[in-house]
Order: sequence, then C-alpha cells, then structure tokens
Amino acid sequence: MAPNTRTTRMPAAGVDLVYPETDGAIEGRLHTEPEARGLVVLAYPTAYSRFGRPDEGLCAIAHHHGYSTLSVDLLTPEETTVRAEELPARLLHRLSAVLEDSHRRCRTRLFVFAIGEAAPVVIPAADGNEVDAIATCALPGVVSASETDVQLAASSVLECTPTLDAPLSWDDVGQAMRRALVWFDAAAATREPAGA
Repeated sequence: MAPNTRTTRMPAAGVDLVYPETDGAIEGRLHTEPEARGLVVLAYPTAYSRFGRPDEGLCAIAHHHGYSTLSVDLLTPEETTVRAEELPARLLHRLSAVLEDSHRRCRTRLFVFAIGEAAPVVIPAADGNEVDAIATCALPGVVSASETDVQLAASSVLECTPTLDAPLSWDDVGQAMRRALVWFDAAAATREPAGA
C-alpha cells in the first residue's frame, strides 16, 4: 500500500466558508490538520450546529485521528422552521453544492459524516462528487437508501444507527464518529482516492 501523498490545499485552520445560494447562504467552518488523511465533511440539517460544543467534540475526535474537518449547516437561520416535505430537497441541493466545492478545492480524500435528517440525502448528494466513503448517524427509520442509492454508493456507506428508540444524543453521535473514522481509514487503505 502506497502512502497517501496527496495534501490538503484548503485555507488554514478555523476558516469560515460561505456557500451563496439563490435561496440564502449557508455556512461552514473548516479546520485543517497538517498531513491530513483526508477531509471529513460533517453535514448538519440545521443552521447553528457548527458553533456548539458537540461539533467541537466531533471535530476534535477527527483531528486526533488525523483528519481535517468541514462542519457545515445545511439550513439558513431563516429556514429552521422549513416544512418537513421541503427539507430533503433543500438538504440534497445544498450538500451537493458543498461536496462539489470541497472536491474542487481539496487535493485529498473526501469523506462525509451526515447527521440526522442529512443522512437520507448524502448518497445522492455524493454521486459525481468523488467522495471516498460515507457514514451516517440517524435514528432507526431515518436512513432509507433506495436501490438506486445503494448502486451508486456500492459498499462505501456505513450506517451508525443507535439501536434504542430514544432521541439521538451527542454521545451516540460521538460514538458514531469514532466508528466512522475507522470506516474511513479502511476505505482509504483499500481504495484509490476517488479523485485519482
């Protein structure tokens, strides 16, 4: 196995990124690690998650494991009460744009960790954006990959679904992140980089 000689070519750690959209700008926070194994996009179905301690904790886990992170909120503050039937289309459109931009900007492996309602849209959003592996963390029943989605993703998706029928806790998400990083390591070791 050849060592990963690709390097991250993105702005320095702690940079806020804005993704302008016709229906409102969404924002993300990028933290880069020297000699990163890749970039993990943490996709939140919210407007403010990238500012909280839970996000800091998830990013710290990824950084300790050697990954750069991009925490992105897929909704604007004005959309926090968007109707349930409109949510999947907005999340899909926005996550696709973020992944396309991340692929264009970086020269490293690209991974996605999708949380909650962002989980069902991650496979179609990743299609064509050269994502190396995907992990999702949502309650049972939230992730429902279609047959087409499964064909698109092949074996690159790990669903980290808590077994209890209780609200998703940040402890659950942290455990899922740890499992996801092992999954990403395995994907990196067994596959050529998606962009190669």
